[in-house]
Amino acid sequence: MEENFDAFKHIFEELIPFNKFLGMKLLEIEKDFAKAILPFKPEFIGDPRANRLHGGISATLIDVIGGIVAMTALESFDDKIATVDMRIDYLRPGKALDVIGESRIIRRGSRLVVTEMKLYHAENPTILLAVGKGVYSVKKANDDC
Repeated sequence: MEENFDAFKHIFEELIPFNKFLGMKLLEIEKDFAKAILPFKPEFIGDPRANRLHGGISATLIDVIGGIVAMTALESFDDKIATVDMRIDYLRPGKALDVIGESRIIRRGSRLVVTEMKLYHAENPTILLAVGKGVYSVKKANDDC
């Protein structure tokens, strides 16, 4: 599918209610690569004593950014994707700051797309907060299976 930033941005930010609720913004998307930001909100704190992000916020961004890059493997916006499996390794605690997620496709198949993702604070892309891998199923719009 030919990449169209405005269409992907609209889907990512406006048509997926959960992304809109969290305030996620798509920064870049091209074949096999995507980048998004999750602007910090106080509601994202999981440990108020240390002012650290909840691990579920990191896992959510890992899944969402993996899903949007998997969409670049689709032939049509009518095709569907769904998360089959996801793994996350937390490397260090997230601070009360904006988080960037990047994702790449590492394998495209006819039924599955495998991605790898990484998270870091917007202020320092060299220090990773988490890394992950995702597997997404692909269902073609014209597929009767």
